[in-house]
Amino acid sequence: MAERIEYFKNWRKYAEEICISLKKILPDVMVVVFGSVIRGDYVPSLSDIDVLVVSNNVGDIIWQAKMNLYINSILKSDVTPFEFHYSNWEDYEEFYKKFFNPKIEIRC
Repeated sequence: MAERIEYFKNWRKYAEEICISLKKILPDVMVVVFGSVIRGDYVPSLSDIDVLVVSNNVGDIIWQAKMNLYINSILKSDVTPFEFHYSNWEDYEEFYKKFFNPKIEIRC
């Protein structure tokens, strides 16, 4: 539980680390953190940390599963509270940007 609480307390540090690492593979990447961690009403034992990865290079479900494994290797853990979602830029601008409120956009 202590490790999980650490992720919630330092979600921004981890999100920036994720963004920087993804930039090596996805040059146009942006990471958006949304949900209970941004609202401040999370419960570490129950909540997750929602992260939207935005890039025009987002692939299919198999690609996304591989990206999840890659990100977890960056975090050096197979079990984190992060829940990853993926979007291209057009869908982000037309839908997600308006839907996710509040949100924090992390550009790296």
